[in-house]
Amino acid sequence: MKVPYLLADPSIAEPDHPEEDWKIWTVINPATWMVPFFAILFIQMWMIHWYALGLPGYGFKDSVRAAETAAVVQPAPEQQVAQVQIQ
Repeated sequence: MKVPYLLADPSIAEPDHPEEDWKIWTVINPATWMVPFFAILFIQMWMIHWYALGLPGYGFKDSVRAAETAAVVQPAPEQQVAQVQIQ
């Protein structure tokens, strides 16, 4: 498949894709960039989880709060209900 080049130098031959896609690895060497890429990915993952687990309702601190006993209050006094006679 030929890729159109609008403002390209006409003396440069058009690349054949995907037959020449392997050439990207001559520029991006995995031996050089793979470890820093995964380090940055790990830092981003850590930051996102740190934020998400800090939100109210998420994380482990809320499960500890759920295990606590609820406050005990006196029940409200019962109200008198009006008696209605149906005839």
